Amino acid sequence: METIGFAVIVGGSIVAALLVIFGIVRSNLKICQPNEVLIFSGRRRRLSDGSKVGYRFIKGGRGFRIPIIEQVARIRLNTIPLDLTVQNAYSKGGIPLTVRAIANVKVASNESELANAVERLLGKDPYEIQTIAKETLEGNLRGVLATLTPEEVNEDRLKFAKELLSEADNDLNALGLQLDTMKIQSVEDDAGYLDAIGRQQSAHIIAAARVAEAEKREEARLAETDADKKSE
Repeated sequence: METIGFAVIVGGSIVAALLVIFGIVRSNLKICQPNEVLIFSGRRRRLSDGSKVGYRFIKGGRGFRIPIIEQVARIRLNTIPLDLTVQNAYSKGGIPLTVRAIANVKVASNESELANAVERLLGKDPYEIQTIAKETLEGNLRGVLATLTPEEVNEDRLKFAKELLSEADNDLNALGLQLDTMKIQSVEDDAGYLDAIGRQQSAHIIAAARVAEAEKREEARLAETDADKKSE
């Protein structure tokens, strides 16, 4: 009986130990969803550029958190939509403009920029990240507007957007963000400069059309006169 009792105790201890181990593994095994990055902080590691940091990250798959030593946080990689508005931003020549645009940004997924995101954005909620990205891009908008004339901003919005992408790239990368899309929706000015330019261009087009029509009429008249002379 003693042998049986001892065996039961040993067997129960083994089962209990296995359950404890299973519980530890289950509670510390972290699954990373496709739209996020897991940040394991607490141990130092070396990045590909040689720098040492106190965290490691996992993109997709799973990772095991070392109990007591490591903590785990998540950074979402979801697209963040932005509505941008810059008012009274001075363009080249001193004309104040109001520009409205829409953009999509997200946390970068490559190692160097993701490291920037970990250091600057970890622990911030989506609204805080959205606010930081919005303020950064609106600052870039003002900077680019100062280098372009109102005509360039209004007539070549693709060029304007490209200039903005180039201007914003470094600032966003430093935050660990990347710009997916950008579209200029409207360019306005309270002084009426763009309206005046538009009316002037319309007047030039109308005048050129009238001149062309008059020239054609004159050519037709001369041709008719020449034909009459030949018939005589």
